[in-house]
Amino acid sequence: MELIDTHCHLDFEPLSGVSNPEYLQLTLGLAQAEGVSTIVVPAVCASRWDAVLSVCNQVAPVKCIPALGMHPGFLAEHQADDILLLAQYLQTHPEVKALGECGLDLFIEEPREQQQIALFDAQIELAKQFELPLLLHGRRAVDQVIKRLRQYGPSAGGVLHAFSGSEQQAKQLWDLGFYIGLGGSITYDRAQRLRRVAKAVPLESILLETDAPDMPMNGFQGEPNWPHRVGYAARTLAEIRGVDVAEIAQQTSANARRLLRL
Repeated sequence: MELIDTHCHLDFEPLSGVSNPEYLQLTLGLAQAEGVSTIVVPAVCASRWDAVLSVCNQVAPVKCIPALGMHPGFLAEHQADDILLLAQYLQTHPEVKALGECGLDLFIEEPREQQQIALFDAQIELAKQFELPLLLHGRRAVDQVIKRLRQYGPSAGGVLHAFSGSEQQAKQLWDLGFYIGLGGSITYDRAQRLRRVAKAVPLESILLETDAPDMPMNGFQGEPNWPHRVGYAARTLAEIRGVDVAEIAQQTSANARRLLRL
């Protein structure tokens, strides 16, 4: 059974192994044992692009794919010329298979929405230029993200990770060529609306993720999340939909390979 974690911050501690060089290999070994073949590693700001590329260039038992972008929650760290720098990185690093993590976040204090929108729009344009899928962040901003996608029409699609919207919003994204990313949130019994969405939408529109080391799964609150726990998300989704976990693994992995052109 093959699983693909489409959103995991391997460059963040404790997963990165900065404090313990053997830790990253241990993390990836656990993922391989769970059947994880591939992990997509999105960067959140320019100062972390080299770290993401370094993590993904290491010889490892699991294939790690870098994505580069500027996260809306890190506005204070972005510089005026980072968009130009991002274009240079995309030109010189063909191993980058997606642009992100980028998007909008209206949950944070002082969101500076117009600044977020300008940054997001610029990254959508780069995704169009380089024909790369987008790894999207849309916390309390799903409708706003959809509006930007409709306006700019990125051709390579993408995924709204950590999806928390409605079935209608999921359909709108699918109609625009975008997947929804499901992970730790569906493992909580209280997430009834999201579970209904996870059951109702076509399996062809779903990708699995962990967002590790963030978004711990039910039963592991207060602990770092790990990429091997994408298997937990897969089993939960199988239970929600009443199908065998092998079907979930096969289809979501095929979805990921299609999106990322693997």
